[in-house]
Amino acid sequence: MYFEFDEDQEEFRASLRRLLAERAPMTRVREIASVRGYDEATWQLLTRDMGVPGLHISEDLGGGGFSFLETALVAQELGRALTPVPFVTVVGAMEAICRLGSAEQRERLVPCLANGSVIGALALPGNRELEADAAAVRASGDGSAVRLTGRLDYVAFGHIADLLVVPALGPDGDAVGLYVVESSAAGVEVEVRESLDLTRPLATVVLSDVAAQPLGADRDRIGRVVDIVRILLGNEAVGASQATLDMAVEYAKQRVQFNRPIGSFQAIKHKCADMAIAIDSAEATVMYASMCAADDSADLRAAALMAKAQGSECLTLCASQNIQVHGGIGFTWEADPHLYFRRAKAIEPLFGNAVHHNTMLADVVGI
Repeated sequence: MYFEFDEDQEEFRASLRRLLAERAPMTRVREIASVRGYDEATWQLLTRDMGVPGLHISEDLGGGGFSFLETALVAQELGRALTPVPFVTVVGAMEAICRLGSAEQRERLVPCLANGSVIGALALPGNRELEADAAAVRASGDGSAVRLTGRLDYVAFGHIADLLVVPALGPDGDAVGLYVVESSAAGVEVEVRESLDLTRPLATVVLSDVAAQPLGADRDRIGRVVDIVRILLGNEAVGASQATLDMAVEYAKQRVQFNRPIGSFQAIKHKCADMAIAIDSAEATVMYASMCAADDSADLRAAALMAKAQGSECLTLCASQNIQVHGGIGFTWEADPHLYFRRAKAIEPLFGNAVHHNTMLADVVGI
């Protein structure tokens, strides 16, 4: 088993990296982040010309018919560039509809999400929303006449979403299911809120007796959706980690102290070496998890937990070390390291921190 992308996938990576460097450089990212927006022009280009949200979706649903590895690769490159686009949350919404929705729902909704004409958001920032005693939204009614009431915080890109996939406690009160809500529906209020990660804006969504379409409440299928999002976050973290290492090495070559580049000092070498070792380890883990997702393997749950835990820990380490290598300037608003540190700290608690994921992993493998 080879934990690496093939030649065609690497060519795709190279073309995507060139596109992001040209159309969404860090100067543009910082400009958009300053107003807590998203890069609509780049997102339309990625969806219209490259079909990135639906790369691993079947062609009969408007997707590219590729494997999940291509989707994982996109997550890495978008994480590397900190591109402010709703990739992860849109893919999460598509996965929910594909895995739980009816044939009619899949045929009606998935192609629109794949081609970018509709922006979806998986309004599920953690595990607790899936527990009956902690559900923030409650469903009423029956059959297709379902209505939702409640409040959802920390919905990534919720302010631009046309369609929300919402977890809600079912009318019978014993299980949480997923429901589709149109953001334009009566009773939906969306408010942008402060976000630590300036490149991933958040919103609060308040639902007041809103009409909704039920997708399903199968716990295993919902768990698979969450696992896919965990793996995407792990890939995103690895891409961002590599960017911080490249940034640190480049700065260490240019910054001179005592008539020598600081990269020649042992302490700086150690920091960069620690980053490189952490990235190599995390890359292998998230690659294996991505392969499990591509095959819908029985090991998906364990691999997804490892990918999220190790990926987020790796990015936290690398983002911190990058700031240290940059020294005093690394803490300033004008320098870029803080943007990656913000992404690291924002990814860390999603669906639980590394300790939570490792505890879940111990339960899965029977330790």
